[in-house]
Amino acid sequence: MVKYYIKIIVEGDEEETFFEIVKEEGVSEKIWLDIENANGSGKIADLFLSALREDIYDCVICVYDVDYSANDVKSAYCKIRNQLNSLFGDEEITERVSFCTNPNIMQIFLLAADSLDKVSLLTTSKKTNSSLIHYYWPEIASGKTDSLGRKIKNDYSAKKWQLEIIKYSILNQEYPYSRLLENAKQLSTDYKNQEKPGSNLLDLLLALKSGDINFFNEIKNFLDNI
Repeated sequence: MVKYYIKIIVEGDEEETFFEIVKEEGVSEKIWLDIENANGSGKIADLFLSALREDIYDCVICVYDVDYSANDVKSAYCKIRNQLNSLFGDEEITERVSFCTNPNIMQIFLLAADSLDKVSLLTTSKKTNSSLIHYYWPEIASGKTDSLGRKIKNDYSAKKWQLEIIKYSILNQEYPYSRLLENAKQLSTDYKNQEKPGSNLLDLLLALKSGDINFFNEIKNFLDNI
């Protein structure tokens, strides 16, 4: 079978881990998924341009967080958007290739464990939301002791070992990927709205799972006109 090659450029380690789960649990046999970690907001546009110059990819997209900062011109989110707009010369193309979460990808992980009303993030701070992560993944909370041997809770900071715990639990069906997809339907697709959590990831995830090549060809057609 000839595969349809898709390149996803992700903002950081959390997004990379999430799409590693997707690659295992939610990609049709029609699709080959390549994931590249930009390790921050500054390189997404450059990596996008490099991917466009490679002949092997049928479609290139990117995934990054909003972090409630769509209206903050100095935010990482706006930095990414401005760089992509400069690359494409067209904000509509930026919108079509961008898949975003507001406030951040942590909420998408949590939707594998519970419904949106239980896991909705009120702040973007990982430390502030550590108790929520600890509730569903208690192993993350119990890895340290002080000099007297007393337990010290680990704040969630998206360290590799913490992400591996989350990834393992989803891949091993403690918190099934299918539940994540179902609960993600509760998210508003208007991810720029500052009043409630949102994301346009669901349509992407469903297209990857079903092998909906038309979904990606529509994006590709926008890119071909650059």
